[in-house]
Amino acid sequence: MADLKETRDYANFDPYWYVECNGIEEMEDDLDSLHRIFNECDIRGKRLLDIGTGPAIYTVISASNYVDEIFLSDYAPQNREYLTKWWKGEISYPKDIIDYVIEEENRHMTTKQREDEIREKVKGIYPIDIMSKQPLGFDINDNKFDVIVSGHCLDEVAQNITEFQRCIQNVSSVLNEGGFLIFSCDFGATYYQVGEYKFPGKSFTKDEVKQTVLDAGFSILSYIEISAIGDKYWDAEGYYYIVARKN
Repeated sequence: MADLKETRDYANFDPYWYVECNGIEEMEDDLDSLHRIFNECDIRGKRLLDIGTGPAIYTVISASNYVDEIFLSDYAPQNREYLTKWWKGEISYPKDIIDYVIEEENRHMTTKQREDEIREKVKGIYPIDIMSKQPLGFDINDNKFDVIVSGHCLDEVAQNITEFQRCIQNVSSVLNEGGFLIFSCDFGATYYQVGEYKFPGKSFTKDEVKQTVLDAGFSILSYIEISAIGDKYWDAEGYYYIVARKN
């Protein structure tokens, strides 16, 4: 780990390395949690926004059964380019991840059929900056979202609790009243690896995160905690998913 270069610049985020090195072994707990959330929390909606998708669509596989339209987003242009290639069918998401969800769903279909189902629901790929009061760069007016999902993103962007509070408020601004916010946060993390770079990790206390969500006008519906000790690309003790509804 000593040979890794420290960076905060997302221009150094390598989407191809990330997808290759985050297979089913690394993603299983996330897939289980998201499958459980969408099955047990009665989440429904027309429009879903995934914030900080990166090059990975794992956050919207289970979600695709419960919404009509999916919009992906990321800050880094190379990640959006990767997603666009996937959307056009030029590249495929790892087969073992798609197949794992198919088995959880108890569906009888090929990997390609399930992946094409998701592609058909994707309606756009946006640049996003959750530190901005207009995260998508424009006023979306009456086109707010019914569901927002974000995996391992919101707490990575913010450098302190005040910035995290701002991020949650900015995200809330594009969510309809009664809409759902589903996101994960790390605890005990100081870094995560992407390629030859070491990105700093930032952990807030669980109480700080929960209080921030409540103060932003949400009710917390579910909390799922997962151990992450021993992950080779990340030093977090664990992470958790919060499911909240905008009041």
